[in-house]
Amino acid sequence: MNELYLDLRDRPRVIDFLVLAGAYADAKGRTAAGKIVKDYQDGKALSSETLADAARKLAYATWPARYAVRQFLTGEGSEEEWQMVTAAVRPSTAHLMKRFRAGVKAKTLDEVLNHEDAQTALRDEDEMIEIAEVRSHVREDFWMAKKDTLSVLVKGAERELAGYRKRLESLRTLAAAFPPAMQDEVLSKVNAYEDRIVFEGELIPLEVLDEEIAYYTDQKEISPLDSEGRRG
Repeated sequence: MNELYLDLRDRPRVIDFLVLAGAYADAKGRTAAGKIVKDYQDGKALSSETLADAARKLAYATWPARYAVRQFLTGEGSEEEWQMVTAAVRPSTAHLMKRFRAGVKAKTLDEVLNHEDAQTALRDEDEMIEIAEVRSHVREDFWMAKKDTLSVLVKGAERELAGYRKRLESLRTLAAAFPPAMQDEVLSKVNAYEDRIVFEGELIPLEVLDEEIAYYTDQKEISPLDSEGRRG
């Protein structure tokens, strides 16, 4: 199984996510996330289930806002993002970024970071980590300053999220109809898709989830013994 973007068993990482996503929440959501973060930092006993539930709830609540910012800054606002990030990183990192961008004729920050030679050009992981952290803060600040102008994108994101929710719930319902081994397989896929979509923000075509639903719907009509035989 591929490494998760957010392993919900990793308590410090979950707290980091609550801080990150909390910037996109409404007042009530920020307060709730902030309380859990403070309780954790104060050493109060919080179960892993409590932290995981809080992270999942916040992830869904803030997904439309995070989606809207990402869509804008990787689209028509890509040059604006480039300028904000290069202005906020260390001068030495900005110099490397600009030199590499010019050399490979990249147009956006994503094109720079996803280039096959990016790791070499930016020397080591220090610069990559710095850029990722700065980019995260830049996007948070952009959301706070421009949330009203992103309302159309947010509305579109809410519809997109509804489609994801519906399909993930369908897979969970299907899982309940299977014997334990197959149930674990389906739920493992659901968790992986939820991680990629809801926590990391990856845009997976709805058709991919529809294909999973169709496959496991067919499997439900096969006896457990036949199912194991076909998949073995």
